[in-house]
Amino acid sequence: MPFLTSLKAGIVGAAVLLPFAAQAQDYPKRDIMHIMPWSAGGGTDTVMRSFLNFAEAPLGVGINTQNITGAQSGVGTMRLMRARPDGHTIGSLTWDSVITVPQFDLVPGYDTANLAYIGSVTVHPTALVVRTDSPWTTLEEFVAAAKGAPGTLTISNVGTGGVWHLPALDFADAAGIDVRHVPYPDGSGPQREALLNGETDAASLSVSAAFPAIQSGDLRVLGVMAEARSADVPDVPTFKEAGYDVVWGSFRLLAAPAGTADSEIATLAAAFEQVFANAEFQELAAKTAMGPQWMGPAETTAYVARSQQRAFGLIDSLIEQGLLEQ
Repeated sequence: MPFLTSLKAGIVGAAVLLPFAAQAQDYPKRDIMHIMPWSAGGGTDTVMRSFLNFAEAPLGVGINTQNITGAQSGVGTMRLMRARPDGHTIGSLTWDSVITVPQFDLVPGYDTANLAYIGSVTVHPTALVVRTDSPWTTLEEFVAAAKGAPGTLTISNVGTGGVWHLPALDFADAAGIDVRHVPYPDGSGPQREALLNGETDAASLSVSAAFPAIQSGDLRVLGVMAEARSADVPDVPTFKEAGYDVVWGSFRLLAAPAGTADSEIATLAAAFEQVFANAEFQELAAKTAMGPQWMGPAETTAYVARSQQRAFGLIDSLIEQGLLEQ
């Protein structure tokens, strides 16, 4: 249920921030470290840096981003889990951080129970994107080409078994096509460049990750894996409209190490919620197809639990079908 938090809600968030500040006058004491588990320049890195720039004002301190990549976000997120829970280290999380890494045991000792969720920043559907100079203008044309040359067309993702790989597998299964899946584990930045450079035929990713190239006319969206069309690309049909019952999406969240004081989590959440009332942020979100959606700590925690339950079941099903290896 994507939505851009209303101005009224943001004003309420601003009002909530004041009592938290009064209760914890010495927090934050210094600049906050933000761990970004994906490479610089990718979709998640760009969106979260922009969001956190707006959050510096209500918090009254700087927020410094450090990129710690590897294991499909697992290395950076593990660093977050092990950080001192004093409210001065936070991190961005994606689908892979809470689904792929624990499901496939990519990092020893990794346990999402060691995270305290602060809130959500974006929720968005998966899209299939091609270059505008490609011969395909619709999903139907892409499927026809794949059926005409089995095992030759390529669809990129940001990691095997990850957020963009699973939707592409599901689509290929639903369409009855044989395509090659090419991973770019360093994030959507290299994935997008590979598509633009002609290394791959199509990319499975979010609209926001490809939006600058979509706006410039270099990339074309063939379809979105959502129940309804995306407001960012309203002329693009859903996969359901094309006859494929494939609905997938991802999210960007903020978290702290488990054990961080509730009052500090609340202060951070209130400050982050205020960002959604900022007119400049709203303008940026609309221009970049960011897919903003705010959920507070409790709602985000419940959302992650539901997402894990659904995703783990789907992954097990794909493994049983032989479409994915454990």
